[in-house]
Amino acid sequence: MRLFLFNILLAVLWMFMWGTFDIYGLAAGMLLGYVLLGVVSRTMPGEEYGRRGLQLVSFLAYFIRILIKANLVVAWEVITPGYQMTPRFIRYPIDGLTDFQITSLANAITLTPGTLSSDVSDDKRYLYVHCMYAKDRESAVKELDELRDRMMKELFSWQG
Repeated sequence: MRLFLFNILLAVLWMFMWGTFDIYGLAAGMLLGYVLLGVVSRTMPGEEYGRRGLQLVSFLAYFIRILIKANLVVAWEVITPGYQMTPRFIRYPIDGLTDFQITSLANAITLTPGTLSSDVSDDKRYLYVHCMYAKDRESAVKELDELRDRMMKELFSWQG
């Protein structure tokens, strides 16, 4: 967080230096500050400013890819005749996740067309998910595992 605030300060200084006080000047300053702090943070023990940003971009690219794929599948279902869905509810294990991580995972699942997080068990060990296209439980759980694992690795790996 400290380095992010320093990145903002560098961006503001960049805008003052060039005399451009617009979104483009801010974006250029943020990008330059990010690269600079990414290089400098490698020399500081415990700081990984550059890696965290790349992990965020990696997760966003993955999530956008599955989002587009799910939208295309649901759109195809709507525009074609017939009924190709194989809906089912899945009790998905979420042991060891914090409340914030559970909420983030549930929201990511719900944002993806064709899946919906419906409930968390009282003991917070299971998330109940409705899937429109789950031919078998194993393949649906495998997709949810990939989402959870990427989220934990790329978004929450910096948390203790």
